[in-house]
Amino acid sequence: MVLFKQRYTEAKAFGEKDPKSYLVLESGRYVNYMECFPRNNENLNFACEEEKYFAEDSYELDPRIDNRDVNLVFYPFELDDKRLKPIFTYTYYFDENKRAEADGKLVAKESEILLGLNQTYPDLFETFKKRYKQTKSIGEDLLKSGPKIPVFEDKVKPNDSCPCGSGKKYKKCCANKMN
Repeated sequence: MVLFKQRYTEAKAFGEKDPKSYLVLESGRYVNYMECFPRNNENLNFACEEEKYFAEDSYELDPRIDNRDVNLVFYPFELDDKRLKPIFTYTYYFDENKRAEADGKLVAKESEILLGLNQTYPDLFETFKKRYKQTKSIGEDLLKSGPKIPVFEDKVKPNDSCPCGSGKKYKKCCANKMN
């Protein structure tokens, strides 16, 4: 994860415009929206009861997983603090029933902060929906351009030639990729 953050920072610093040059498709892993679109200036900054906050929204890139949710992490908005600790995390479900259930589990302060976000961004649902589609689109591109590992029907023995056609023994080729 540290290497990924370092690669993201380098890509942003050098002005790389294509997030596919540094993003990796990994099922079950949520990726911050700003890591996918570093040039986007649509930050989720807001105020609630005289205090300033920001939220980071993360999405599952894998288009094969239709989860319809957004992972949010809320932070205090402090420009000079390098080690910000999150206040709380929240899963924003597109399904209203699931979202209502998640809202019911929040403590009072968390509910107030979430309400502040909703009041600052009245079209929050549409914003998340748009970002969800954008990140899934990147996931589709990564899936198409990613390394292709062949699926084998029969059991391949380690010393057999590799079914991918490389000419190498299976144990020296695709067996390493599988493990």
